[in-house]
Amino acid sequence: MSSSTENSPAGQVMDEAIELTLEGHSPYPEKSAFIDADTAHAGHEVQRAADEGRAVVLVAADGSTRVLRPELAAN
Repeated sequence: MSSSTENSPAGQVMDEAIELTLEGHSPYPEKSAFIDADTAHAGHEVQRAADEGRAVVLVAADGSTRVLRPELAAN
């Protein structure tokens, strides 16, 4: 797969992550949510992903990334 310039930054990074996973060396955790950091609904998407126990890859407009990993809550 190749990235389309029409994709959002998060979509482009996710496409690259898929290619790297197929090659066996993705830097991102399995079951990550790729989220554009500069959108109005990013906070809600981060919360939802964390509630689902997924890691979050926040992607800035320039393509830089930050990986957030949810903490497991003690019962």
